[in-house]
Amino acid sequence: MRARAPRWPPRAAARAARYFVDRFPGKTLYAVKANPSPDLLQLLWDAGVTHYDVASIAEVRLVARNLPNAVLCFMHPVKTAAAIAEAYFDHGVRTFSLDSVEELEKIIDACRSPETGEAPRDLRLCVRLRVSSEYSELSLASKFGCDLVEAPLLLQQARQHCDWLGVCFHVGSQAMTPFAF
Repeated sequence: MRARAPRWPPRAAARAARYFVDRFPGKTLYAVKANPSPDLLQLLWDAGVTHYDVASIAEVRLVARNLPNAVLCFMHPVKTAAAIAEAYFDHGVRTFSLDSVEELEKIIDACRSPETGEAPRDLRLCVRLRVSSEYSELSLASKFGCDLVEAPLLLQQARQHCDWLGVCFHVGSQAMTPFAF
């Protein structure tokens, strides 16, 4: 039986990843949901992509199994407590996104020490902001993200529970112009 060729050109993907990693001064996260192929994940790792945006516990498991030294960032703003706990305790995930106080509380509670009940001290949290998605084919603005008016309070609350705090946003799917950002 003949092996199936990948649906993406491996040399072009490796070249593009290396080009981006070499020229972008920050950390590059690959969104696994775009293409979860283990071969592609390995190719990106080999090209210098070390951080992965995972949106489900299945993606966490996939990347952890194939790239055990990768940094995983659980960026879907709504997760089950069980998924958060497994990601944190079993796969070393420390970066989580959230867009509400309820999600913040769920993350903190799911990551408490089973022995002592102590809250985690090593979280890296990203508050997801709701931004315009007028330049995208599929808007996610009404589905996820903290309203900008509510963001300062949520950021202050999140800061009390983490080592590192940031913001994130999603301009919608298939945004084909830089104006979207």
